[in-house]
Amino acid sequence: MPLNEPIKTDLLESPWLSQQAMAQLFRGELSRSDTWRTRLDTTTNWALTTTAAVISFGFATPASSHVTFLVGIWMVVSFLLVEARRYRYYDLWNRRVRLLEDGWWAPMLRREPVDPDALRELAVEMSRPQIQLSLLSAISTRINRTYGPILLVLLLTWFSKVYSYPQPPQDFSEFVTRAHVAWIPGGLVMTALTFITVAAAYLFISSFFIRAPLGELRTRPRGRRAALWESFYRPYAIHRRHRPTRRPPRSPDAASEH
Repeated sequence: MPLNEPIKTDLLESPWLSQQAMAQLFRGELSRSDTWRTRLDTTTNWALTTTAAVISFGFATPASSHVTFLVGIWMVVSFLLVEARRYRYYDLWNRRVRLLEDGWWAPMLRREPVDPDALRELAVEMSRPQIQLSLLSAISTRINRTYGPILLVLLLTWFSKVYSYPQPPQDFSEFVTRAHVAWIPGGLVMTALTFITVAAAYLFISSFFIRAPLGELRTRPRGRRAALWESFYRPYAIHRRHRPTRRPPRSPDAASEH
C-alpha cells in the first residue's frame, strides 16, 4: 500500500444506532433477564415443597423426631444461598434492561433526547460485566420477599414439636434437653437456631433501609429515608402520580381585554 494513499475512515467512524438495533438489544436483554427470573422461581418452589414435606412428615405421628424440622431449616437456608447467588446474576441482566428503558425508551416516549449517562453506563456494563449487588444485599432482599415467612414457619413448627412431645416440659432446662440431636447437646442446637433467627431478622429489617437494586420495583422518595416505624406499615412507599390539571380554554373576548 503506498504511503501517500489516503486512509479510508469509513470503517473507523462510529456506527449509527437505529431503533431496530436498539429494539433487538432490548429484546435480547429482556429474554436473558426473564430466564434468570425463572430460575429464581424454581429455587423458591424447591423451598416451598421442602417445607410442606417436612411439616407433613414431622407431624405425621407423635413419635416423629424434631430432627426433621432441623433438616428442613438447613435445606431452606441452602436454597436461600443458592437463590441469592442467582439473584445477583438476575440483577446484572435486569440492570441492563432498566438502563435501556430509562435511557432510551422513556425519553423517546416523552419526545426528549436520549440520556447519554444511562447509555454510557450501559456501554460500560456490556464491555466489562461485573456483579453490582453484594451477597448480603441479595440475601436480605430474598428474605424480605420469600424466605422470611418460610423460615419463620419452620422455626415455629420445630418449637411446637419439641414443646408438645411427649408432653409440655416442666421448665426451660427440660426443653433444652429435649432439643438435643444424637451426641449434639440441646444448648448447641438452640444456639445455632438463635443465631439463624437473629441473622434473618436483622437482614429482614435492614432490607427496608438498604439501597434497592436498580431492577427492584420499590419506589422510594429520593431525598429522604423512611423512618423505622414508617417502614413497618409502609415499607415501599408508593406515591401517586399527580395528573396535570388542564386549564379551560380562554374565550376570544377575554383574550382581547388583556
